[in-house]
Amino acid sequence: MTGEDVLLRDGTIARVRDAVAGDRDQLVELHDLLSERHRYERFFHVGELDGLRFVEDLLPRLAAGEAVAKVIVVEGRIIGLASGTRTGADGEAELALVVADRYAHHGVATLLLEHLAVAATGAGVTDLVAYVMADNAPAFDVLRHAGFDLTSTSHEDTVEVRFPVRLTERVLEAMISREQRTDADSVAALLRPRSVAVIGASRRADHPGHQVVRNLLRARFAGTVHPVNPHCDFLLGQRCHPSVLDVGPVDLAVVAVPAAEVLKVVEECARSGVRDLVILSSGFAEAGPDGRRLQDEVLAVARESGMRVVGPNCLGIANTDPDVRLDATFSPTSTGRGSVAMMAQSGAVGIAALQRADELGVGLSAFISAGNKADVSCNDLLMYAAEDEATEVVSLYLESFGNPRKFSRLARRLADHTPVVALVGGSSQAGRRAAVGHTASAVTSAEAVDALFRQCGVIGVHSLEQLLQTTSVIANQPLPGGRRVGIVGNAGGPGVLAADACESEGLRLATLSAETMAAIRAIVPDASSVQMPIDLGSGIGWEAYSEVLSTLTRSGEVDMLIALRTPLPALPYAAFTRALRTAVRADPEQTAPPVATVAVMLDPHGPGRPISVGSGHVPVFAFPEDAARALGPIVRYADWRARPHTPVTEAPPGSRATARDVIARTLRVSPEGGRLAEPDTRQLLAAYGIGVLPSVLADGAEEAVDAAEWVGYPVVLKVADPAIAHRTDVGGVRVGLRSPDEVRVAAHALLGVRVEHPGLIVQRQVAAGVELIAGVTQDELFGPLVMVGYGGAYTELIGDRSFRLTPLSRSDAAAALRDLRTAPLLAGYRGAPPADAAAVEHLLVSLGRLADDLPEVAEIDLNPLIVHERGVSVVDAKVRLQPVPPVSEPALRSLLPPVGPGEDT
Repeated sequence: MTGEDVLLRDGTIARVRDAVAGDRDQLVELHDLLSERHRYERFFHVGELDGLRFVEDLLPRLAAGEAVAKVIVVEGRIIGLASGTRTGADGEAELALVVADRYAHHGVATLLLEHLAVAATGAGVTDLVAYVMADNAPAFDVLRHAGFDLTSTSHEDTVEVRFPVRLTERVLEAMISREQRTDADSVAALLRPRSVAVIGASRRADHPGHQVVRNLLRARFAGTVHPVNPHCDFLLGQRCHPSVLDVGPVDLAVVAVPAAEVLKVVEECARSGVRDLVILSSGFAEAGPDGRRLQDEVLAVARESGMRVVGPNCLGIANTDPDVRLDATFSPTSTGRGSVAMMAQSGAVGIAALQRADELGVGLSAFISAGNKADVSCNDLLMYAAEDEATEVVSLYLESFGNPRKFSRLARRLADHTPVVALVGGSSQAGRRAAVGHTASAVTSAEAVDALFRQCGVIGVHSLEQLLQTTSVIANQPLPGGRRVGIVGNAGGPGVLAADACESEGLRLATLSAETMAAIRAIVPDASSVQMPIDLGSGIGWEAYSEVLSTLTRSGEVDMLIALRTPLPALPYAAFTRALRTAVRADPEQTAPPVATVAVMLDPHGPGRPISVGSGHVPVFAFPEDAARALGPIVRYADWRARPHTPVTEAPPGSRATARDVIARTLRVSPEGGRLAEPDTRQLLAAYGIGVLPSVLADGAEEAVDAAEWVGYPVVLKVADPAIAHRTDVGGVRVGLRSPDEVRVAAHALLGVRVEHPGLIVQRQVAAGVELIAGVTQDELFGPLVMVGYGGAYTELIGDRSFRLTPLSRSDAAAALRDLRTAPLLAGYRGAPPADAAAVEHLLVSLGRLADDLPEVAEIDLNPLIVHERGVSVVDAKVRLQPVPPVSEPALRSLLPPVGPGEDT
């Protein structure tokens, strides 16, 4: 039976689904087994047949569409019910909640309430009303903590509690908070096993099962290791077991057998009481439809038994906590202790990442190779990292997003205090094809990924090397307080290259004060240059180099330092590292703001492990460009974190209802969807506060003259055919018409343009301003994207556009405008007056709310927008609708569903 798999507060896996007639006996039993106290709180009295009467009243109402109801099931038994039965008042339903005594305080009631609210909204319910005993504190806690806007009215011993079921930002944030705590505990348990069974522990040294046992022993795993191999008595000194059934209950089973044997092994794990699974085996969803079906079967068995699953088709997991010391991977590189939680969807990329991380001195707190992401995904790691005190940085390699809208919320919450660095594979067409065959991933557009990362503060990078280098810097150095970079070296050329690379990353060479330059000149009288980039000359020794670095870090005039070393006799490698260590120790009290420092070694000794300095490390790069590419994204992240993030606002009351009427009316006439007629477009946009410049339709030249007299001169004439995307391409626009004669001439010319639907649009010509384009497009995976860019006839040629996911906050909209190359036009370029950027921000927020509320809106195109000194004019608007099937609310608490053919994992 379909539904959503969810985690209870104690880590139990349950399923939330619709209540059906076949649930009758279990629902009656659920009520009958309630304690006397709980039955009294539910029915306000104690009667033997209360549950039976309620169930037999509810089920026919469900069948008639007069009620909605959700049940939650554990191991085939219903443990909770939430229902909303229509009261007769418009849009109102009465809420009933019941949870089995055994599962009280497990988060069951809030889960049911969340899922019921979504179902009720889909059924046309706008408000739920509950009648609660005045002393029923647990019930009030459930309603209060759910985040809904409650209104209470007391009636003697009972309280009437009423609330709208709409999932506002407050409700969604409450849902995410609850899910984060529960999911983090589940992943923490996965990463902290006390016993591990390795099923498929081969005697062959090159077999993944053998290598997992080797790594567990090499890491000195704090628990017990149980190799499972029916053909072997001992492996690496550990007694082997013929089957996991002979081991007994273990916390974690690592499965390394052929795909055809995995289902049987997982069934045995379920019978044996295994808590969690890591499936290394390949041959599942990434291999085609048969593999997908097998993966679904494996996941179904695991879910039914309450086991979390990492993989299949993965490298394994690791936890470097000294109390755990888990390395359940088949990586040849051991995992060093540190503060970075890393996820690599690809096992092969994971092997390379672990090796390079070791070379760069990047220590890990935890590692998960997600593989096909049948269950445990990137979102799980984000929730774990948010609660894990040992994790200070998250580093991700992904090939797909299972639930990108939830990722956005989770990453934004995490990035407020913990940096997230991410690389997404499959941005090219060839890469997308390879990713689909590699991990069954439906990779979306690069624009959507970029919008996602910019919006939620994720540090997006473009190569595996940049991922690890950026992670190394952000894990070892303070966040820069600005964009001012200091460059110091013992030769001129590398400094020039470093300056060029920094400028291309949006960094700014620091401007030193006369006092600081004099201090540097006093230290190195023969320096070739004491302005940025500083060239101290080929004869500089370590003491003077160190003094210059100390002077810069104490000056307060730089936010970052790039220390360059060209291999010259006066500054050997050891002397350079000594200079760095001495410079950092010169300001132990941190009298100046901390300065992020990296080193560049242009010699064979350079690239490699960071230089230990005090209690931290200075990352080392081979070339200046590498250092700049690591610092640039970090500076942009620091800027994102420093900016205030405004909350998402709700649409005006009645907006959604008005717009839905327009959509329903259109889809009744054209069920396949299509472009909205102009009057409907105006009404739809107006419902969300977006006004379109008034226009009049005219069939001929004289009607156009009459329309021009009515709207007022000067006017613009356009051909009216809605099928034409760009009227200027067919000569279908005339502007600046100031008299009836000019209108007649233009009208006759336009009526001669060959179009499918003849006719003219007459508009008053607005004052000049900055021309922009704004709109909405639907991404198959990411949902609605709001776009803003340079507008007018040359919008495609200029190609300056910025995207954001919905919903948009005001700060999101402002950031989208700042991202445009043409953003200076809004600030007043070359003497032009500043344009009203705030009005554009308001319009973008409204577009985002409209797109979020109305999934049938496939596309909106507002082009051009004329931004004036005060206000913005929407000159032309096009809206296209499409019918959409019912979809699950992406923020609902649920585990990843089993995949089907063509679905993302």
